[in-house]
Amino acid sequence: MIQPSCLSVLFLLGVSIAQAPTPRPSNPYRSDIDALVAALRRTERADSLPAIGGDSVPATSKILCAMAECHRRYHISDGPVVRPSVEYVAKQQGADGSFGDAAATAWAVAALSRIDPDGQQQVLAKGRSWLVAHHGDGDPFAALTKVAQAAWDGGSSPGLASQKLGKEWLANQASHSRGEVAEALLDLAVCQVAGRPPEPAAQAAAVFSTSQQHGLDWLMSQQQDGVFSAGGKPSLPLSGFGLMALQSKPKAKRSAPEQAAIDQGLQWLLKSQNEDGTWGDTLQNYTTCVAVGALDRSKLPAAAPALAKAQRALLAFQNVEANGYSRSDRDYGSIGYGGSQRGDISNLHFSLQALRQTGLQTTDEAFAKALVFLQRTQNLSATNDFAGKVPDPERPGVILDAVSGDDGGAAYYPGNSSAGYIVRPDGKSIPRSYGSMTYALLKAYALAGLPATDQRVRAAVGWIQEHWELAVNPGVEPEAGPKAQYQGLFYYYLLMAQALDTCGIDAVKAHHGDQVVSIPWREALRVHLERMQREDGTWLNEQNGRWMESSPMLCTCYALLALERCR
Repeated sequence: MIQPSCLSVLFLLGVSIAQAPTPRPSNPYRSDIDALVAALRRTERADSLPAIGGDSVPATSKILCAMAECHRRYHISDGPVVRPSVEYVAKQQGADGSFGDAAATAWAVAALSRIDPDGQQQVLAKGRSWLVAHHGDGDPFAALTKVAQAAWDGGSSPGLASQKLGKEWLANQASHSRGEVAEALLDLAVCQVAGRPPEPAAQAAAVFSTSQQHGLDWLMSQQQDGVFSAGGKPSLPLSGFGLMALQSKPKAKRSAPEQAAIDQGLQWLLKSQNEDGTWGDTLQNYTTCVAVGALDRSKLPAAAPALAKAQRALLAFQNVEANGYSRSDRDYGSIGYGGSQRGDISNLHFSLQALRQTGLQTTDEAFAKALVFLQRTQNLSATNDFAGKVPDPERPGVILDAVSGDDGGAAYYPGNSSAGYIVRPDGKSIPRSYGSMTYALLKAYALAGLPATDQRVRAAVGWIQEHWELAVNPGVEPEAGPKAQYQGLFYYYLLMAQALDTCGIDAVKAHHGDQVVSIPWREALRVHLERMQREDGTWLNEQNGRWMESSPMLCTCYALLALERCR
């Protein structure tokens, strides 16, 4: 069992005897933390210590946690300030993945995950696996923060004892051991983090509307031990979506039955993973991405090995050289439903999100290769190099002579669009851009690391501004009939919310004739979805059930996940 800092607990015990609340400073202990870090660094070098905490993994790890979480936000990019200590801690890992006992291992994992998460992925995966096997408690820094928050909320000023100890040590370094100083610095950083006012985003995250709860209540009625079924049989993809939707409610606000259903469902997902890292026996890429999304939200230490296996499986699905593809192939860089199935932008955005959730960085070649396919789905001739003949899957025997358009939106895959085609006088076909796939493209570009200034991103945003719409999924050819514009409507809402939120776009500058109107999309989408909710708490595409939107289960999950981004 990992024990909280003695100094934090001792001070918390004094909360009940505090005479009067002390005004909370905006960012307490800044100068104290800076002075202690500087002195610890100075003595580390002067005394040729192996790390900033001496030869102690717990002390070094606690100091690194404090440095990472304090107002300076230290990181591996700070070089020699933290690098020797990070390397020291990493080298102390045993063959079994531990750093000694459960407490030392938890602090080492907490430190490395904050200071150098990308460079220490293998070390962290082994450490987390060991903790799970040996019943280690979660993140010790987060646990201490809750204790300090209770002290602040009680009108007290936690950290004063640690501040006093730090000053004594700075005046006379023989007064306290390095381990005691590490505890004091940790305590000051914990109190600093706990004392900060909530960020606007965190305040918004605490909101969970009556509409969302109504939808969540219906979802709870559809599950059994956290598992959702289809056709009377447990369904992996529906369970994944259901668990993601249930977790859209902030954890602190969940009821005991809600949390129990989530916990049981996640354990079922973990047990259902195939040996190769996938989930399911059909549509394996799609199903695996959904399972990853549910597990990633949980932040369960037990999920780390499963996510690592899933990452390898997802990379194996990509249509690249290892699977016989070359850059000249239309589908190069794409991912489809799984196996040898044709790639498409819908599966690819799910895959890129899952790869990021499993820890893959945008510097990996998989993202560069994905960009080749992504820009071939975009109607932007400056970057889309695809042109050629492709079969129309909607009309047997019809071959399309496809070329790129220039409106900046996206189709389903190169040369193909579920929204129809624009046929030029020379007989060549431009696949129509439409809403859901344009948002999928924008989201995928952001996940692949493209900046807002990139011409491909600007072009996609431009299409969205020209086609801002909530009533329908815009872009479908008029000849397709009035029902066609409603196909995939709730999927459209989901992608709209995910793409705009991921890109940090707070308002859409929509074009209405000669006027440009700035629309706060979160509020607009929230109001629209709440008006569409049915009496029983569900959402349903009542105009067009294509792509499984005749299922209230799927539409309700889409709506709840979209509303989550509207806070």
